[in-house]
Amino acid sequence: MLALRAMAVASATRSWWTTPPGLLLAAALASGMVAWWLIAEPVATLSNVATHPDHFRMVFTHMLGGTLMLFVGAANLYVGATRRFFRWHKQLGFLYLAGGAVGASMAILLAVASPHEHRGQTIAFSFASTTDTGYALVMLGTAWLAAASMAWRAARNRRYDSHRQWMIRSYVLVWSFVFCRLVGRAPMGDFGKSAAVIWLTWIIPLLACEVALQWNAGRRTPKSDVAMR
Repeated sequence: MLALRAMAVASATRSWWTTPPGLLLAAALASGMVAWWLIAEPVATLSNVATHPDHFRMVFTHMLGGTLMLFVGAANLYVGATRRFFRWHKQLGFLYLAGGAVGASMAILLAVASPHEHRGQTIAFSFASTTDTGYALVMLGTAWLAAASMAWRAARNRRYDSHRQWMIRSYVLVWSFVFCRLVGRAPMGDFGKSAAVIWLTWIIPLLACEVALQWNAGRRTPKSDVAMR
């Protein structure tokens, strides 16, 4: 995050969309639009109601929350990194957290119910009947809610460095929702629809994110600092 802010300051005289943060935002929005078209468009246009006959309202609500997570999250990370349009940062943050809370909660409820695995049965929210895939999705949704809660708490306590890091983690988990859906559609046989894939699509990106965030914390101590101790 500090590197993004440094790049933003160094390129302050350039058009905002040609700066490194601007290019990252453009890439996030462009890839987000492709992902939205592949995953959310059939739900938004009501073209797959028959696929979710007894739980379409939940799927539609999940789609709305996920859309806010994907696009508002990207915009707000750009605002936080560059301080451009910063007067909207808090409002965008609340919109991202509210939309994400709804989207992640719906994902958890759908995962617990596992309606597609129990097709033809009345939806029942019971952990006893939840599938392995459902448990993996429950943990992904719970991880996002935990990261978002930590980001909100840090902001309230004016711990802004911690807030930025937790917001980055939460946005990485947003894309994990996307990855698990895309991998599930890839021609990978039964493995593409297994619980292992869902675990991997959020644990690996989150681990990579954590290494990136903490990389400088483990750097070699300058000799001048050692000499002063």
